[in-house]
Amino acid sequence: MRRSSVLTVISLLLLGVFVATPARTAPPDGTLVETTPCAAPAKRTYEQYLKEQRTSLEEEVKAAAGEGYKLNYLDNFDRFVLSREEFERRESFADYECRKIKYISDGLKVVGFIWKPKHLTGKKLPLVIVNRGGNPNLALLTPQSFYYPYVTNGFVVIGSQYRGADGGEGKDEFGGADVNDVLNLIPLARALGYVDMNNVFMHGASRGGMQAFLSIKRGIPINAVAVNGALTDLTASAKARPRVAERVWSRLIPGFAENPEEVLRERSAVFFADKIDVPVLILQGGADWRSDAGSQALGLANKLQLFGKTYELHVYAGDDHPLSINRLERERKIVEWFRRYMK
Repeated sequence: MRRSSVLTVISLLLLGVFVATPARTAPPDGTLVETTPCAAPAKRTYEQYLKEQRTSLEEEVKAAAGEGYKLNYLDNFDRFVLSREEFERRESFADYECRKIKYISDGLKVVGFIWKPKHLTGKKLPLVIVNRGGNPNLALLTPQSFYYPYVTNGFVVIGSQYRGADGGEGKDEFGGADVNDVLNLIPLARALGYVDMNNVFMHGASRGGMQAFLSIKRGIPINAVAVNGALTDLTASAKARPRVAERVWSRLIPGFAENPEEVLRERSAVFFADKIDVPVLILQGGADWRSDAGSQALGLANKLQLFGKTYELHVYAGDDHPLSINRLERERKIVEWFRRYMK
């Protein structure tokens, strides 16, 4: 090095001037950064399945009782379970592949799943984005909660656990920044190479219905949406179920303490129904204590009717939050709805 160059470097160091190396650019949103095959599901007998379902219904009845609701689900147990034939068909797990993934959303590594038919033909397949219910680590997606009828009808299925759940980075805001985790599934799907991006659909259950409508409000490019037990009016739900608002939403939603009415309205589709510009299928259980039919499903339908939107509403008397009794009917109607709006 020449003496003048050495003096220049020394002078720069004395002045506190450093030449920094360029910062590493974070991968863009929607980048798939990790993918692993899902663990093979444990084999179950039909009797084990019945025992699990009974336990689940007992817990649901107990949870409802804790909020003042008296349910008779157990009196009609046979109506809430699959037949042996249908159970064995679904338990074969021979028709699909499942991969657990991590992808980038707002610079965070978020966890999700991809399910697809096992034997791809080379033709690009339509996509269903599924939005789960629950909150941070409640009602998580599992390898088996893959919406069986979609995959067996030729759809690819992708779902997010939302940020902060299942080992993902960040914090769930229950309809806040976590909506980006849904929106960022679009570039992820586009990069897979086997998804027909002209035929993208969405399903939302419970809280997932809220996620779906917020995504639509922000312009996610989908053909149609189907929801069941969807949260569409959080202000009404907070009055009907104050414990949930006080114990869960107040903890998750930024700004809740300062202005709960405003943040709940922002997340409620009944207050932005004019911005829902895709066909909507609304399915609702008449005995759903988690998402009241009157304020949620009927409330949204009334607003969609007011604004001249395309929608269908089906309420099933005596059925529960996930429409367990009419499970097969629910699945059939949703697949038919998506096919109706296929390009």
